[in-house]
Amino acid sequence: MPIEVQTTQNVTIDYEPAGIGYRLLAYMVDWLVIITWFGVWFGILYNIFDFNSGNLFGSELFWLFLSIIVIGPAFFYDLLFETMNNGQSPGKMLFKIRVVNIDGTPPSLGAYLIRWLFRPIDFSMTEGILGLIMIVATKRSQRLGDYLAGTTVIDLKVNSKNRELKISDLDFHEDYKVSYTNILDRLSDKDVQTIIAITEDDKMKDNDYFNKRLADRIKAITGYTYDGPDKVFLKKVVSDYNYLSLQ
Repeated sequence: MPIEVQTTQNVTIDYEPAGIGYRLLAYMVDWLVIITWFGVWFGILYNIFDFNSGNLFGSELFWLFLSIIVIGPAFFYDLLFETMNNGQSPGKMLFKIRVVNIDGTPPSLGAYLIRWLFRPIDFSMTEGILGLIMIVATKRSQRLGDYLAGTTVIDLKVNSKNRELKISDLDFHEDYKVSYTNILDRLSDKDVQTIIAITEDDKMKDNDYFNKRLADRIKAITGYTYDGPDKVFLKKVVSDYNYLSLQ
């Protein structure tokens, strides 16, 4: 089930829930980061302190340092990264997935906290079985923590085509000319995303029948006319819409 996310340019993009494979890989990368964190600090502490000294382990200052500086960040790892990095831990950043509310909005601190609190139940206490079952069984691929928090994890690749929507893709330049100046009033964000999905679909993008039907439908909705190729018309409609949305 697609999750609608509204960008800062007021354009709504449909994202698919992240696949279980990407989520598992991100989870493994995050654990590798945590293990590396402990390894680095072990090396630092080993060179600073005398571990053969009985006084070291009896020192409150040492244990305070260990708890706050070393163990604390690892313990709150997911909560810290997701709240401070727009729903992404390093593993999620690597595989281009992100935590969002099921309505596409950014989660609150409370939602992130619920996900974090139920993480041990989803993974550690049930050996990952509960989390895997919930992700596979729920419509929005939600583990228990997600379900209770009202969140899910999305794949940031638009329409799962292994491609992110970037401003550079829109091919704007300083002397860009808008042909359809009132297009924001004629079409909705979802209309434009439908055009993009069809014109970029491997099976439909080179099919003249689909392009003509789509172009005719857009002309009927907007009242626009165009005598050139249907694909050029559709591309211009999308470009004008995105250009005006960014202004």
